[in-house]
Amino acid sequence: MIKFFRKIRQNLLLEGNTVKYFKYAIGEIVLVVIGILIALQLNNAKENWQREKLRQELFIELRSSIMEDTLSLNREKNRLKSAYINAMLLKRVIKEDLPYTESLDSSLALIRRASIITADYKIYDRLLALGMDVINDKDLSNEIVHYYEDSKNQENTGEDAIKLLKERIYPNYFISYSGSKAVPEDFEKLKKSNEFKIALDYSSRSSYSLIGRSVHRKNLATEILKILDKKITTDRHLLDKEPYIRTAKKDTIDMTREYDKLKAIINDL
Repeated sequence: MIKFFRKIRQNLLLEGNTVKYFKYAIGEIVLVVIGILIALQLNNAKENWQREKLRQELFIELRSSIMEDTLSLNREKNRLKSAYINAMLLKRVIKEDLPYTESLDSSLALIRRASIITADYKIYDRLLALGMDVINDKDLSNEIVHYYEDSKNQENTGEDAIKLLKERIYPNYFISYSGSKAVPEDFEKLKKSNEFKIALDYSSRSSYSLIGRSVHRKNLATEILKILDKKITTDRHLLDKEPYIRTAKKDTIDMTREYDKLKAIINDL
């Protein structure tokens, strides 16, 4: 191509046709400018494609992670309800001074379930590292931050009850204890224990509070999933190895036509 243009310039100089030479020079400059504009446009299109592809990958990963969280949240709510119901049952037993029965063994074990399952923060940490602007949606970004930060804020809730039960109550007042069954050594002595009463208060209050927080987190997760379902594209071109040029396609075609016109003009010189 360079030899072609050089040959044209040399022929025009040999002919001594100054007017044609200047016309050609202007045309060549215009062609160079158009070439640069096309290259810039293609580069911008490639960068836009890369950003959109990354965004789609993040959306898919985020959706998968939150879907897993929702399954955990369903189990969490059931656990918290169980902890609350059994803590209230045992408080009633103590208040009414009811006798021990083996059916209480499960209640005595389930009261330590007054805690939450934290979210999987891997995708959230990645988003923070990249910058939340990568989402390109302020409302969605706010929902994501709210969801994960709310989970972090609740991490230690209920730990007082669990710690007291594991470190003081179970070792000192029980023959055996597991996740589903706890057998007291002396139930009457246990009923009179202030530590046990405090543990029941912790468990009932924490589980009741966390039930509401669990429902709130589930609602946040559901809202995020609804937004993601609308944003995740089904455009298979985004999975191609070559850049998928969308916005620049029409303008590039127009520039190519102009380039062809200028070549025709030069050929006619």
